[in-house]
Parts: sequence; structure tokens; C-alpha cells
Amino acid sequence: MDESIDKSTLNQQEETKIDKDSSSIEEVSSTQGESKPVSNKPIIAGVLLIVAGILGLSTWGLLLFGIQAINTTVIQTLQEQGLNVTVEQISMMLNICATLGIIFSIFPLIGGVTSLQRKRWGFSILGGVLGLFTIGPMFLASILSLVGLILAAVSKQDYK
Repeated sequence: MDESIDKSTLNQQEETKIDKDSSSIEEVSSTQGESKPVSNKPIIAGVLLIVAGILGLSTWGLLLFGIQAINTTVIQTLQEQGLNVTVEQISMMLNICATLGIIFSIFPLIGGVTSLQRKRWGFSILGGVLGLFTIGPMFLASILSLVGLILAAVSKQDYK
């Protein structure tokens, strides 16, 4: 019996101590100024940047692995217009563009993750800016990156 009374007394003392600690934290924060409500803008920006990064990676990845689909009609059309190009030259150019597109698509993913964590505002902004160059299907990735960039920029105070 005495042990159960002692345990309940200890629990009550700990709760009182925790209450005192939390009230002191609230007093400190209230003396430093009013706390602003945290908005969901960084979360929305993070989701948009991640979707933009995935769209960019899928678009450029499909192009990179689908380069073998270049047929001779494309080459003939270019040669009829006066351009003297070969299949190797076109595939080399598409390889370079696809590689750059994949590299640019990684940054919105990183920016989106940091935005979801509400950390490193600069990485979120960098991800949004470089996400503008991902293009994606019908410029959708660039548009999503732009919206994510704007949301991250206006919610700087919500980041740690």
C-alpha cells in the first residue's frame, strides 16, 4: 500500500514539475513576443517541388533510355532542311540534354524534402529555382516548381 501511495505522490510531483516547466517556457515565449501560427505553405511547397522533381526525372529518364527510338525519318527530314547530322550526333545531344535534365530534377526533390521538414529555407528556394529548368511533360514540372518556389519564398518565417 505504501509503495502505491509513494508512486502516485511521485507522479503528482513530476506532473507539477512538468507543468511548472511548461508554464515557464510559455512565459519566456510570451515575453519574447507573440508566437505566430505556423502555416501550411512550406508543406504545400514541399509536395509541389517533390512532384515536379518526380515529373522531371521521369520525363528525362524516359528520354535518356528511349534515345534508341530515333528513326531514319527524323534524320531524313533534318537533311532535307539542309542540316547535315547523323544519328550519333542527335543521340549525343539528347544524352547531354537528358543528363542535365536529370541533374536539374534532383534539386526540386531535395528542396521539397527540406521544405517538408521546414528546415534550410535556402535549399527549398534553390530547389524551386532549379526546378524551373526541369520542364517535364508540357512544362508542368516547371509550373509546379514556380508555385512551390513562390510558396516557399513567402513562408520564410515558418522555416527553422
